Amino acid sequence: MSWNSPQLHHSRAGPRAALLATLALGIAARLAQYLGNRSLWLDEAYLALNILGRDFSGLLRPLDNHQIAPPLFLWALKLAVSLWGDRETVLRLVPLIGGILSLPLFYRLARRVLGPLGAWLATAMLAWSQPLIYYASEVKPYATDALTAVAACALALPLIEGPAASQPPYRRLVLIGALGALMPWFSYPSAFVLGGLALAMLLGPLLRRRYRLALRLTIPPALWGLSLLALYAAVLRPGLSDPFLRTFWREFFAPFPPRSLADLYWYLQAWFDFLVFAGGLPFYGLATFAWLAGGITLWRAGRRALALALVLPLLGATVASMLKLYPLYIRVILFAVPPTFLLIACGGEAVYRALSPHSRAIAVIWIILLLLHPLYRSLSVLSAPWPNEEVRPAIQYIRDHWQEGDRIYVYHGAAPTFAYYAPRFGLDDPAVYRLGRASNGDFTALQDDVVSLPPGRVWALFAHIYSFNGISEQSFLLAQLDGRGVQLERLETQNAAVFLYDLR
Repeated sequence: MSWNSPQLHHSRAGPRAALLATLALGIAARLAQYLGNRSLWLDEAYLALNILGRDFSGLLRPLDNHQIAPPLFLWALKLAVSLWGDRETVLRLVPLIGGILSLPLFYRLARRVLGPLGAWLATAMLAWSQPLIYYASEVKPYATDALTAVAACALALPLIEGPAASQPPYRRLVLIGALGALMPWFSYPSAFVLGGLALAMLLGPLLRRRYRLALRLTIPPALWGLSLLALYAAVLRPGLSDPFLRTFWREFFAPFPPRSLADLYWYLQAWFDFLVFAGGLPFYGLATFAWLAGGITLWRAGRRALALALVLPLLGATVASMLKLYPLYIRVILFAVPPTFLLIACGGEAVYRALSPHSRAIAVIWIILLLLHPLYRSLSVLSAPWPNEEVRPAIQYIRDHWQEGDRIYVYHGAAPTFAYYAPRFGLDDPAVYRLGRASNGDFTALQDDVVSLPPGRVWALFAHIYSFNGISEQSFLLAQLDGRGVQLERLETQNAAVFLYDLR
């Protein structure tokens, strides 16, 4: 068959069209979610207020409200805000760009380490993953964590397997080391990815007793380590020592040492939660089987260093969680999704090839089952972007129905979003609003809040509601308000609400 034959062009056209459609849907889903322009929710508002209230040098100091984010990410957001204003769409622009850029970069990475089917399967899982679509329009560094993980793998995997791994020139090693050294300043959890790559990079030469090559390959990890030490000393240390965050994340720290079957089950449940809520793969049994098959396939093919490089980022985060240094929670482990998807896709391709000689239909069904839910979720966002806490319509409602003499009671869970939106609606005069206190389970604080409100028309704004012992703070506050006056109006939105009372 000649290179210009119609059959060859046809054989290439199908996979190329499938790839373009896959990428197009992933990008369209991210754009649809972004253009849906949902309201900022509590965590986004906290970080946005830090960005708006500080200059570039101020963003290097510990952030307010127990927020932690890497300096280069913060600077990128600050630059965008400085150039184009402080709207939600501007604040979310950097995550959106990161979420979109990760797709073609990930395909090139997957094509390098997997076969054609495996590369497409990995790309489809990443492009259609519901969490990655959602977090590509979140004012937090989760989408850029995933992008940085992909970039780190693309940067360093040639030193693990391939022609460059046998005798890499010093200039290339220094360049890889310098580029990798920047990554933790843009994404804190890239340290786990770089650490896994470093161990995998050195393992092969050490096992083959090529000690001079191993010594040469220490150049990139040495530069990465120096960068991490500088980052820790200059920026990260105060955040890691924050007692509030250690308390806040404690249920997401791995139990170590495990002392019961429940502790052992915690690890299994954390793995399943990772696949479902970080990866967007609800058929976690099939995904786990494919992941194991991928690891076995690479191991038996002699690609053990690559298998380790793909496993170690999540394993490193687990070890850090055992040491109470890093929580295994959905959004902060998105960085581990791309390497995990590479292993799942490798296993998915291996199972497909094993099934195909016996039943092509069953082999196709296997691939469909892996992708069915991600495809459905990515299509659904095109018509209905996913909301979170829709505070903006509630504040707009207050503005539209405002009368002279009105006051606002802002529930403490709505305080950061109110602080962001109030100036946009002319409601930022301290004389017209009062911030509620957190009860922390002592509801007398909420009672005192209601007692101290002035008589007359008072708007009660709610979002991010806390509950203690099965009692919702919002329900308790509304009962107290009902005891003081008459409810005149209400507007309930997604996870937010506003009520107008005439208080006696």
